[in-house]
Amino acid sequence: MKNIYFANKKFDLKKMRLLFVILSFLPLFGFAQKTFMYAEKNGQQLFLDVYKSENVDDKKPLLLYVFGGGFIMGQRNDSAFLPFIKQFNSLGFNVVCIDYRLGLKNAGQPGALNFKPLIKAIDMAVEDLLSATDFLLKNTSLTGVNAENTVVMGSSAGAITVLEADYKMCNGFVDRGIIDSDFRFKGVVAFAGAIFSQNGRIRYRNQAPSPTMFLHGTADKVVTYKQINLLKWHFAGTKKLVKKFEKNDYPYFAYRYRDLGHEVNFFVERNLQEVCKFVQDYVIDSKRLKSNFTLYDPSIKVKSVKSQKELYKNN
Repeated sequence: MKNIYFANKKFDLKKMRLLFVILSFLPLFGFAQKTFMYAEKNGQQLFLDVYKSENVDDKKPLLLYVFGGGFIMGQRNDSAFLPFIKQFNSLGFNVVCIDYRLGLKNAGQPGALNFKPLIKAIDMAVEDLLSATDFLLKNTSLTGVNAENTVVMGSSAGAITVLEADYKMCNGFVDRGIIDSDFRFKGVVAFAGAIFSQNGRIRYRNQAPSPTMFLHGTADKVVTYKQINLLKWHFAGTKKLVKKFEKNDYPYFAYRYRDLGHEVNFFVERNLQEVCKFVQDYVIDSKRLKSNFTLYDPSIKVKSVKSQKELYKNN
């Protein structure tokens, strides 16, 4: 099923930024936030924040969010996340935001023929995500949230991390000493994400992937929407991954923004209703759907990061 939507509603970036600023200075009314240290790795203490809903719905999964920033910047407690966290809480979801090690922060920009720094950064982030999940699984009474039923969600580098974590678990590429071998995420939501394979084409060898929601701009130049191949290295974005899911009858929900770039990674709040629909249909109701939507909205004018180099210039 493929639909193209022409939206008339204007996207006012100035008003959204003002809202973020206002909310960042308000007390966390309605939030029951607690912070826990879940691991210490390479001398770095890693924390997670738990935002409990006051009217939690036990049928709804825990939402675990992984921030973006090119593996060189970002933080779990960015005030820009508060609006969508508060909305998810109001809808009965508990939310967790985690730290992870920023593997490219002092590594310099990966070269066209040298993906090793990027591979290492992704592997570190995946390991930290699974360590945080394992901490939540083993400390329900402490944190007050049940991680057995978890949907993992990420933006940009965070989206790469959540897709990669599910991919590695499906293929046995994860050190299962980090997390129980039977654990699987109930769903994956990726805002401008991709999977990096250093072992040839993307294949789910041992298990099918978790139901996955892909949100991506078709003109993304930072995290490819299509695919980049170089010898044995494959970097597969939403377009390629959806073809793989379609071919193998894996459940997915693809939401594409035509002609937009990497700014889509900031669209969590904008797509909150779509994420809730994905969770209801694919996770709670376990429907095996395959859905394609393309949104064309020329009124959206957001300055996009044109290349990964811009992130490094500011680091």
